[in-house]
Amino acid sequence: MISRVLILINAIGCVALIALVVLLWGKERFLLATLDTARAELAAANHKATEQERQRTALESDIALLKESLASTQKSAETAARELGEKATQVTALDTELKAAREQITTWEAAIKARDERIATLTNELLATRKRLDEAVARLKTAAKARESENR
Repeated sequence: MISRVLILINAIGCVALIALVVLLWGKERFLLATLDTARAELAAANHKATEQERQRTALESDIALLKESLASTQKSAETAARELGEKATQVTALDTELKAAREQITTWEAAIKARDERIATLTNELLATRKRLDEAVARLKTAAKARESENR
């Protein structure tokens, strides 16, 4: 009977060991599945982190380009503002010169008009003097002819 009990205990021990092996095997499969899921999640997280790092680098590059563009635009705007100020000063100076030139032209026009009037007056006086001179010459010729006819 002891041998039967031992066989029974041995059989119960084998069944217990088989149950323990099956339980451990099931736990291992569960842990392997969990590990595979964790590895897949880790790979996805690493891929996402790499993608985000690439995006961050691209965005930093874009920000650097925008900063350079902004600096260039500001420098251009400052240059344009300075040139505009210079042009405004030139326009003001040219406007002042134009006004002075117009005033000078008005003065010259008045002087030319006065000169023309003086020339017209002198021309009329010259014509009157010439007419008197022609009349005097004509009288002298008549007087000379009359003397000549008397002397003959």
